[in-house]
Amino acid sequence: MKRAVLFLLAALFILLVIEPNLGGQPMAKEDKVPVYNPDEPLQTNEDVETPRSRSKALIYIDPARGGSDVGYTIDNQQSEKDLLMQLAVTIGSALEKAGYQVEYSRWYDDVPACSSEDNCETVRLEQAKADQADYVLSLAMNQDSSLHRGFSIFTQPNNPQLDDLTKELADQIQATSYSRFEGIDTDHYDSFAILKDTSIPSILLQVGYITNPTDYSKLSDTKFQTRIANAITQAFLNSVD
Repeated sequence: MKRAVLFLLAALFILLVIEPNLGGQPMAKEDKVPVYNPDEPLQTNEDVETPRSRSKALIYIDPARGGSDVGYTIDNQQSEKDLLMQLAVTIGSALEKAGYQVEYSRWYDDVPACSSEDNCETVRLEQAKADQADYVLSLAMNQDSSLHRGFSIFTQPNNPQLDDLTKELADQIQATSYSRFEGIDTDHYDSFAILKDTSIPSILLQVGYITNPTDYSKLSDTKFQTRIANAITQAFLNSVD
């Protein structure tokens, strides 16, 4: 009887333990089943660290208009001055997160005293120089009686610092699928007071047409403002560091 029990146990051992592993491959150490740990939070894209600037350059952001000058307006829409201020703050926040220093030419309707549009730009440029800004990034909008749309970049000629930066700005903003790109203009810089003084590298970004429904819809969308701000920040990181 005892022998029969021993044979039965041996048969069960062969059937249940040895037989399933015959011809099989041992489990590799890396083939581990992941175990959920509630004490470890899930990582998202927002947890990825933003690349940091080594230069710590000071970028002076100049949203056009302000105060009594509301700029271009369309019925039942935000004015140019308000849209540009929102975009400026979003850009500034992204740049600061990347390690740059940021100053603004105005804070909403707190604007420097000036007598004309050209004088206002000159006053703002003088403030940028007083702040020892490394770059000026001026923001403006356009209007057109047609449904014209797109963004363009005006900058100073013969400045290697700006050549790479403007190209990067164009590439990075285009990558957001925001709007059509109308090109980089270095020929008409002296038409803008903010660009005339070439002692400080300056760029005027005309971000779009307030009269175009698609441009306006995206520029007034906080998610798209963030996309544009991140694109501009990446352009600085790629060319200014």
